Amino acid sequence: MSLASLSLALALAAAVTLSGCAGARPPAAPVDDVADVVPLTPDTSPIGLRRSVVADQYFWLRAKVLEGEAPAPFVDALAAMRDLRAELADDPTAWEDLDVPLGTVRRASDLAAAYAALPATKDLGGKLVAFRAKALALARAMEASEAAYRAGPFREHDAEIARAAKDLSARLLPNVDTILRTLEHEMALPGVSRPIVITLVVDAPYPSVFAADARGHETASFVRVHGLEGGALVETVLHEALHAIDELTVRSPTAMNALRAALTRDAGDETNPSVEMAINTVTFAEAASLVRRFVDPGHRPLGESGFYTLFPPAPAIVEAWNARIAGADLDATTAAIAQAVAAPAAD
Repeated sequence: MSLASLSLALALAAAVTLSGCAGARPPAAPVDDVADVVPLTPDTSPIGLRRSVVADQYFWLRAKVLEGEAPAPFVDALAAMRDLRAELADDPTAWEDLDVPLGTVRRASDLAAAYAALPATKDLGGKLVAFRAKALALARAMEASEAAYRAGPFREHDAEIARAAKDLSARLLPNVDTILRTLEHEMALPGVSRPIVITLVVDAPYPSVFAADARGHETASFVRVHGLEGGALVETVLHEALHAIDELTVRSPTAMNALRAALTRDAGDETNPSVEMAINTVTFAEAASLVRRFVDPGHRPLGESGFYTLFPPAPAIVEAWNARIAGADLDATTAAIAQAVAAPAAD
């Protein structure tokens, strides 16, 4: 999980609830009437939505680790996920190597094949972890319980994902081209490679997850739909789309990169957490503004639910970015945001 997604989690992560997890005994054979991966939007949509059984199972397990238990068919998979979480605690970004394949694989067996290509060990906070072996243990346990997952929890998950896709089709998709043109103008973006594909899952430890490989060649985006609807769901999807676009244009002269350069110059260290926290604040502000302008004028920005209070410069950054949306010069906006981040915190 990237720092941006981690900071989103601090603001929005809520208690995880899930029904329909019972089922004491897995079926003897796979349930073939549940498709592995289903596109939820037309191929021509610039923001594509999909649902994936294996991605849903993976993030469900990550959430179940936080709850502490899972139904009997999934005990081994839960134990493997718990083991991984313990090993990755010192470096949450290490999850990205495990998350990225979920944007493309169709089944747990494919996930195991992808994980077989991971490095045998990984240095996490000075600790050498048997990364490949632990990832493969998870994928194989998921494969062993995949039929039970399709026949059990995913039956209800499929309906909730369909509900979210219908909501997004009614609220986001009719305006998506206008939204992206506006986004490209305000973010000073070049032509963006499309579509941006986002996988909808029911449960996850965070409202959204963005992952990219170390080279930035492959990305994957996921949105947890449980507990989200209306403008909040649209904002979360746009937030993830913005993360993906930012990654795709990381070497282009965009507004985000101009801001990142100014903040890094002032901070004297590109690893300073305040740099990406400020970038994430702009992402919040832009996504919320797009929802208010094109989807729901009465929408309350998700950042106001907590993130803006967790990062003291956030209100001033939002004010500066809203001025940019109203027509302010990018250089003036960048200077105002850099000044807000550099200002000493109020007592």
